[in-house]
Amino acid sequence: MFDSCIGLFDSYRLSQDSVYFPVLEGRYRGYGVRIELIADHIAVRKLPSLWLTVTLRGTVRYGGVLDLLVRPLNVEFFSPSALLEARLSVPPGWPQDAWLRSDRPDAMPPLEYIEPHVRFFHDPRAKELLITPRGIRLVYQAQEGVRAHYQVLRQVEFAGPPLSPRLLGSLMDRAIALYEDLKQEGH
Repeated sequence: MFDSCIGLFDSYRLSQDSVYFPVLEGRYRGYGVRIELIADHIAVRKLPSLWLTVTLRGTVRYGGVLDLLVRPLNVEFFSPSALLEARLSVPPGWPQDAWLRSDRPDAMPPLEYIEPHVRFFHDPRAKELLITPRGIRLVYQAQEGVRAHYQVLRQVEFAGPPLSPRLLGSLMDRAIALYEDLKQEGH
C-alpha cells in the first residue's frame, strides 16, 4: 500500500503487527510522521472505510486537546472525540455536521489559528483534525469497501489503487502547515 510513497521520506521504517495493515514511520521535511491505515466496518448501512491517519509528532505548546470530527456516526473507534468532555460550538464557516470537542477548552489552541486549516474539510473524504500537546493528526478516507463484495459476502475488501504519493504528500504538508502556524510567535 505504501510502496509508491517511500520516496517522499528522508528515512523510514515499515512495520506490521499480525493481521493489521502496515505502519509507516519516518522523517518528512525534517518532521517525524506516522502513517497508518485503519479498516472500519462497524457502521450499519454504510460501506466499510479504509481510513488513512497522518500523525505529525512534535510538541504543540497548548496543553489542551482539540478535535474536529465531521459527519460523526458515534462509532468512530479510531477517534478520541467521544472521550473529550467539553463539546464546543462549531464556528460559522466551519463544517456544521461536526463535533468540536476538547478536554481543556481553556488550554486548547485558539480557533482563529485553526480556521485557515479547516478548508481540509472541503474534501468530502476528510474526516478528522486532532491537535494534542504531542502533535497533530489528520484522518482521511483512503478507500471505500467494494460494494458487491460487502453486500453479498459481508466481508471487507478494499480494491482501490495503492496510496498515491501526491495524496500522502499533501496530507503531510497540511499537518506541517498547521503545526508551523501553531508555533508562530504571537499564536
